[in-house]
Amino acid sequence: MVSISWNRSALAVALLALLGLAAAPPPAAAAVFFVTKTADTLDGACDADCSLREAIVAANALPGADVIVLGAGTYTLTRAGAGEDAAATGDLDVTGDLSILGAGAASTVLDGGLLDRVLDVAAGVRLEMVGVTVHGGKVADVGGGIRNAGTLVLTRCAVSGNTTTGGAGGGIWSDAAGSALAITASTISGNTAAGNGGGIAAGGTMTLADATVSGNASSTGAGGGLYLFAEISATIDNATITANTAAHPGGGAFVEGAPFISDHRAEFRNTIVAANGAPSQPDCSGSAFSGGYNLIGDGNGCSDFKSATHDQEGTAPALLDPRLGPLAQNGGPTLTHALLPTSPAVDAGDPDPAGSGGQSCEALDQRGQPRPGRCDVGAFELGEGCAPGPVALCLSKSRFQVTVAWRTPQGQSGNGQAVPLSADSGYFWFFDPANVELTVKVLDACGPFGRFWVFLSGLTNVQVDVTVFDTVSGYTRVYHNPQKTVFQTKLDTDAFETCGL
Repeated sequence: MVSISWNRSALAVALLALLGLAAAPPPAAAAVFFVTKTADTLDGACDADCSLREAIVAANALPGADVIVLGAGTYTLTRAGAGEDAAATGDLDVTGDLSILGAGAASTVLDGGLLDRVLDVAAGVRLEMVGVTVHGGKVADVGGGIRNAGTLVLTRCAVSGNTTTGGAGGGIWSDAAGSALAITASTISGNTAAGNGGGIAAGGTMTLADATVSGNASSTGAGGGLYLFAEISATIDNATITANTAAHPGGGAFVEGAPFISDHRAEFRNTIVAANGAPSQPDCSGSAFSGGYNLIGDGNGCSDFKSATHDQEGTAPALLDPRLGPLAQNGGPTLTHALLPTSPAVDAGDPDPAGSGGQSCEALDQRGQPRPGRCDVGAFELGEGCAPGPVALCLSKSRFQVTVAWRTPQGQSGNGQAVPLSADSGYFWFFDPANVELTVKVLDACGPFGRFWVFLSGLTNVQVDVTVFDTVSGYTRVYHNPQKTVFQTKLDTDAFETCGL
């Protein structure tokens, strides 16, 4: 069992400010619950000894919109028993308005333990989550990670590695009378459905902005990334939908057609839907509506995308390559696909500036980086080379971006915090700013040797993955240190043969 301690007064101020509640305090009936352990217990109280399940049960019992604060750690569900709706066993049933505030998607993980879905949101209920990963859910019906019949709002979250074995929505299923789904600055990746919608299956209303939908699969259905039901009111803006697969049309996105003329529609704008896979219509299929400035790898399956609305689209014989980097930690709270400098998405978004009243791009990209001038299509704004940040070093004239992911034997995980030292070198700390865990240097040896070199050294024995991304070529090197192994010095003089680019 992992115990978590809190400075409650400071955290309360911070979370109220983050959730926009500082100027308007919650009703007196609302409560803030601090989770103190990762173990999945249920002893009837959320006090100094409080699990996530105990906090949710306590919040469900109170009127008003309550708040749960989660520290870094992996909160794995272990109380088997699917089918009940009181959060006593299996998934975490949310039956009252609730906000869950994590320490960041890389650090705070809600793991279903493959015994049930992770979260179940009841009709008429609003759940907001910030800085959390939902992982390891598995069900025989709909919603492998989350089933939503109410209102679900995800900000700077990740939904990954969830599964349905006989229903739609591997990552998220959201549909019921009055249901709503809003996803911002988040990543939906690596989910699988034995039905439609490997990543998301949604009806009602939905917004997806500055978000990535990547590597999801529908093993027997359509819509590997997104499956949108008829009569949905959806806006997909500055999203990147790529590397998803489906057994039927719409590897990236499938939109059901409405039997009658309707004002409800699924509108895509400033969005990449490309490099997905399906036996036919690999990227888009169905009744998708273009709001303009999209990039579609194969546009044959969605007839509304066209040059008149400033969309770029390829065809089956000539697919349009979006020129994306791998799904990686490119700065910001969640994983993204970086645009390569040669991507046709660069400077191809809506030129109408944000805030002008037009259908412009989002003001910030998924990482929180500004979009100056004419924006790029998709969730990632290229900017000038590497974008430095709290978890990203930019080395060798800012051509190479270096990020680090770590995991302890106890299941704690996170991103290394980056500290630059020179134009070519820097270091990362994991647990304490005064404790250096890993150093890195990227050297330009193109003149004498025709290579960029990568040198690494470490003072740690936890699992570490170091990702070095060449922002010019799009090539990536990942250096792995196994769990409980002293980090071995690496002198890679063959790292990048990309000098001529």
